[in-house]
Amino acid sequence: MKVRAISDKIYQFIGLSKRAGKLVSGAYSVEQAIKSGKAKLVIISKDASTNTSKKFTELCKTRGIDIVKIGSKQALGQSIGKPERALLAVTDTSFRDLIIAELPLSTKNMGVIE
Repeated sequence: MKVRAISDKIYQFIGLSKRAGKLVSGAYSVEQAIKSGKAKLVIISKDASTNTSKKFTELCKTRGIDIVKIGSKQALGQSIGKPERALLAVTDTSFRDLIIAELPLSTKNMGVIE
C-alpha cells in the first residue's frame, strides 16, 4: 500500500473536478487557462522542473491566481487517470475552495499557497 503525504481527499477532489470538466492538465493547456483568466487554482507537482515551477509561479503571481505545490507527477497523473502530470489548473472556484480547505495547515503557513 502506498502512503501519500497529502490527504487522499485532495486527489479525490482533483479527480472529481476532471470528471466534471473543470480541470485542465499539461503545460500548454494550463498556460492558456491562466492567460485567458479561466484558471482559479494551479497545482504544480513538487518534482516539476525548476524552470516549469518558476515560469508558472510568475504567471500566476502576475495574474493573482492561487498556486499550490503538492504531490508528485505520478500522483497527480493517477488522480486524473493520465500519465505523469507536472501541472494542473482547476477552472472552478468551488473545486478550488475544496482543495485549498484540505491542504495541511503547515503547507499554508509555509507560504506555498499564494
